[in-house]
Amino acid sequence: MTPHRSPVIVEFVGLPGAGKTTVFHQVVSLLRDEGICFVARDEILQQWQKTHWFQKLLNLFPETWNHWQILLQSLALASHVKPVNKQSFVKAGKIFSNVKRIDAIVCHQNYPLILLDQGLLQEAWSVGITGSPPAPEQIKQGLAPLFHNRSIAIVRFNTDIETALDRIQTRSTERSRFDQMSSEAAQLLLSQYTPYLQDIISCAQAFSVPILDINSAGSIKDNAEKVANWMTNLAVH
Repeated sequence: MTPHRSPVIVEFVGLPGAGKTTVFHQVVSLLRDEGICFVARDEILQQWQKTHWFQKLLNLFPETWNHWQILLQSLALASHVKPVNKQSFVKAGKIFSNVKRIDAIVCHQNYPLILLDQGLLQEAWSVGITGSPPAPEQIKQGLAPLFHNRSIAIVRFNTDIETALDRIQTRSTERSRFDQMSSEAAQLLLSQYTPYLQDIISCAQAFSVPILDINSAGSIKDNAEKVANWMTNLAVH
């Protein structure tokens, strides 16, 4: 890999309860053991938290036309959710802030790989699950600036709703809104918005992004090894 090559952003995408974060931690451990140069989402957040508040404000200001496009298209994506609601716009803002964190902290440090267990496409999904989600063409317009001059690869975690619900109910974390719902409410929401997640991935495929499919029902060890090997190949090609 040349020193000036853009890093490959590897994002895990899947329903809540698909096992993304569990596999993520295993992949991080495997890559470190293999001596692969990369940075993970938790490290990015730690570096960001150590940044002075004034520098954070400067870093969050759009510096390029692409940044403005991401901000505007993310807000436009939120405006297509009906009824229009504040929560969608907050989530849209997080797409932009995530991009800026990556650009401000990671890209200039010459990491060849960036690993996100919760990333840009997952945040785009969150934008649409507060109402009637955007149509595929609107999704594609919202995603387009993200893929401009960025190398993004997707690890798709395939799971059924029943398995996802079971994991949500038994996991200790409460990071997701689904963790705070009754099982009936969570099942209804997952059933309603699973097609929207599929639409997002289909729209991403229009930009020729590499996709690795993972069966969430498989063993954590096997899935982590599969992802780590795939990422290693991405780093050297």
